[in-house]
Amino acid sequence: MKKLTAVLLTILLLCSFASCGRKLEASEVYAFPEPTWQITGMLWSQGQEYPFVVGPDKYDPNDCSALPVISWFYGLKLVVCDEPEIVEGAEVYRFDVKGEEAFCYENRGDCAYVIVDGNYYRVKNPSFPPIEQNCFTK
Repeated sequence: MKKLTAVLLTILLLCSFASCGRKLEASEVYAFPEPTWQITGMLWSQGQEYPFVVGPDKYDPNDCSALPVISWFYGLKLVVCDEPEIVEGAEVYRFDVKGEEAFCYENRGDCAYVIVDGNYYRVKNPSFPPIEQNCFTK
């Protein structure tokens, strides 16, 4: 009986730790406002800054330029985590929507993180944001 109690307590303890790494859909941590026709931001890579603009300056219901970025973000699978240690060599994308910071995406090569309002989420399916080369401005 004591062994069974010890096993049950161990399982309960492990389950409580597992809740700290709760799995989320990206739409649970940030929702793009409707309509979102333009996404701006900045890429920091290898000590350089690269501003980018995805989508037109004025709303055009027929222009779906921002849709690939929105779909990419909503397809991310996230896990709540603590702030990771700072590393060199990471690429950091800051995405702004309607003049306000929406989220950051930190790509470390072997792993990636989404940062929203100072909260960190490890990305279970990391990938590069679909930003075309012609979106980067000088």
